[in-house]
Amino acid sequence: MDSKFQPPCKYFLRDEVVIHNDESSAWVIVHGIVIDITPLFGASERKCTLKKTLQWLLAFAGKDLSSFFHNNELTPIDRTNRNGERVPAFVPCLERNPATRLYWYRDPSLVIGRITFHPCPVKIINTLTFHATEMIVCYEDTIGDVREKYLRYNDNAMQYEWRKDLSEGSEVGKLQMDKTLTETGYQVNLRSPVPVIWIFYMLPPGTTDTADDTCYSSGKCTPLNEQPASDGGESVRIVTTK
Repeated sequence: MDSKFQPPCKYFLRDEVVIHNDESSAWVIVHGIVIDITPLFGASERKCTLKKTLQWLLAFAGKDLSSFFHNNELTPIDRTNRNGERVPAFVPCLERNPATRLYWYRDPSLVIGRITFHPCPVKIINTLTFHATEMIVCYEDTIGDVREKYLRYNDNAMQYEWRKDLSEGSEVGKLQMDKTLTETGYQVNLRSPVPVIWIFYMLPPGTTDTADDTCYSSGKCTPLNEQPASDGGESVRIVTTK
């Protein structure tokens, strides 16, 4: 890796890079560094045809280009052309970012992060719905990062308390959002069980009872069913969030 700049402290799975493979969003990997080369294709917004070297580069969007660069360096492997000149083996290495005029693989403004050291499976169990969601996250992700990624499955994720155990209301076992899985005591390796995170729905401020009429009128809770209490008392409502 080039010592002139350090990539941002953001990590990605390879599966997250591979989907960025067109002119609207194009990422590539070079020796673990994730580079956003989208700005190179700005000409297409003016309905201009991309030149061949850019078409070639676009064909590799979402892929790992490390084989075209010297090991652990952002220096392209070169060859001798018919004129006896030394040129990159991967010709698109000659392309520059139009905004900075720097080669795209040397431009710090295009570097968005690194590939994770280790993809980690994690299981998140919603104690309100008893639904379990299995995800793959980055080894370097904090619990806050995991929660952010979980939003795609539950857009109310911020309304939950994230815990390592089922001791609801206890400070012991409550996960700190700025800590990673390993920093919070989870074992993350090929032989360990999948880490389990328990999430508890927290009532919105001002709400004191999940069965309170205010909850239903606000639209934040929806009754699943009502069952009469076995002792002849008031009925029990089971609710879930939208």
